[in-house]
Amino acid sequence: MDTSLLVQVGLRRPGPWEPPTVLDRILASPIAAAAHYLYKWIVGVRGWAASRKARDEREEQEKSGGKKSIRVVCISDTHDQIVPDVPDGDLLIHAGDLTDHGTPADLQKQLDWLASLPHAHKVVVCGNHDSWFDAGARVAKGMAADEQGPTFASNMYYLERSARTIEFANGRSLKVYGAPDIPRCGPNSFSFQYERKAHPWKHSIPADVDILVTHPPPRHHLDLGLGCAGLLDEIWRVRPPLHVFGHVHWGAGRQTVFWDATQRAYEVLVEPETAETETLGNRLSYLGRLVAAATMATLLLPVWLFAPDVLAADGRGASSVLINAGQMYGNSGRLGDNVQVIDI
Repeated sequence: MDTSLLVQVGLRRPGPWEPPTVLDRILASPIAAAAHYLYKWIVGVRGWAASRKARDEREEQEKSGGKKSIRVVCISDTHDQIVPDVPDGDLLIHAGDLTDHGTPADLQKQLDWLASLPHAHKVVVCGNHDSWFDAGARVAKGMAADEQGPTFASNMYYLERSARTIEFANGRSLKVYGAPDIPRCGPNSFSFQYERKAHPWKHSIPADVDILVTHPPPRHHLDLGLGCAGLLDEIWRVRPPLHVFGHVHWGAGRQTVFWDATQRAYEVLVEPETAETETLGNRLSYLGRLVAAATMATLLLPVWLFAPDVLAADGRGASSVLINAGQMYGNSGRLGDNVQVIDI
């Protein structure tokens, strides 16, 4: 059957920036398709248990006068538009693509809007469309090399491969690291691009970071398969409690990942042509791990429902929350995704 007809009736996707259909996944690789859906179930169950456990611990600590929670509000990919009714919180994060064209004037409008919001602290990382922040992209865009850039409010921290420790009114502090670098996806006027095989991530992120903010997603997590494998390797090393990003609009949402053999099996299976999956036997072996993990998640669901403390991952480095904070509804050019809010 003609592929264009399959696209018209919704059985195939029109391009790589659109979410793949079930048929797309099966035709690409039946085993990878099975891995995708098994993993989606596994992290859904385990993530729900982990978030419930974290919520219960926060409530208990606050009742006993202990550590107070910090509300983090996450947005990205606003592309010159103003998000209505942004929830209040202690920290607002914008993970890039504030604008379409990246001029100082356009950027200033977005930064003025962010400054008007009531959050005590704000972190901004630029995206590939925010051209002015990258000197090379600025010239390629036709802007004067010495053109004056936008200004930031005193409580707004622009992070470009840098970290900031933020002190909050409740006495807590969080270390936030931000970086804009992104796999090449467009013309030279796009900012901070790199070739995928020459990524800048290895040993670049501080090991003690509490929140990581990047514009691109890590590969195979809320990314339609368009994220960076080098960034994924780096967050395997650092395992930040929270990673906020954007860029892939259709990937918007959140996912709790667990740094264990189950996650590794998923990532190996959905990455084409890896040494670990050269043979069918190897692929079936990894798929077997996911089947066993999905079966276990199903059998233990009653325990997770009523006693999440027993089984949920615990301790720094056991799991991370990944948030694709994109606000654009897919590639429609209009806002539509929910603002992501998390208490930590």
